Amino acid sequence: MAKSTTAQLRNKDSHVTVSHHETDAPVLPMAQIERLHAINPARVDWVFDETQKEGDFRRKEITRVNTMIFTERMLSMFAGLTIGLAALYTCYQLAMSGHDVVAGVVGGTTVVGLVSAFVIGVKRRGAAAQGK
Repeated sequence: MAKSTTAQLRNKDSHVTVSHHETDAPVLPMAQIERLHAINPARVDWVFDETQKEGDFRRKEITRVNTMIFTERMLSMFAGLTIGLAALYTCYQLAMSGHDVVAGVVGGTTVVGLVSAFVIGVKRRGAAAQGK
């Protein structure tokens, strides 16, 4: 998606125009490439080579970041599952040993804590995705 902004300032006998073009495309606009070709034709190939390098770097970086985010989320889920199962097993052992109140407290706080952590985490990810 490209954005162009142009500003003009006119006075009695003078005129100034400023133009800004922003794009998410990796290649320069054709008008700029044509101007570069008129000035120095050898640099056009250099621009395309550098653009290729930049594109390769961006793709590798995005892949690496997405892989790290996926790994972090999966490890978090497995850690939460492990903690929950360990707490429930502890509650089971406590209840079988006759410590019903302690088993209820440990089980209740564990479940509430894990649910709260996952719900708050989902809300934060949703807010971050929306830019808040």
